[in-house]
Amino acid sequence: MVFVARVLTATDSMPYEIAFIRPVTISDRNQYINDCCIGGDAVVDALMPAVEARYADIQSNQEDWGWFIWFRADSVKLAIDVFTDDGDAGEFRIRLTSRTKRLLGYKEVDTPELEELRALVESELRKWSASGLTVQQD
Repeated sequence: MVFVARVLTATDSMPYEIAFIRPVTISDRNQYINDCCIGGDAVVDALMPAVEARYADIQSNQEDWGWFIWFRADSVKLAIDVFTDDGDAGEFRIRLTSRTKRLLGYKEVDTPELEELRALVESELRKWSASGLTVQQD
């Protein structure tokens, strides 16, 4: 058996995934593109005030894969991507990423801003009474 070790460099990206449970009221399932979107707007609504208080150039919307909040902290682009695992049970996952400008476009990288965002999202989810909160770094 051969094991290959990989050394992480400053350019490697280690996004966070936060899983949690928070039942939400779904008034109209037809407003969602796919099942992975159901209730994601409630998660976005819970996080948005904290994001608006700290960041700039904020965009938020539904996509076919879930909901997003995209924004900037100075020159760093940050993302909160929300996926619904089970809308009836209120089971969600959030993926947090940060990107910085490179010669050709942007590249996902670890930044201090990503760590600050992780702490903010965890805090806001706890205030929102989310349970079963787990955080993994890819």
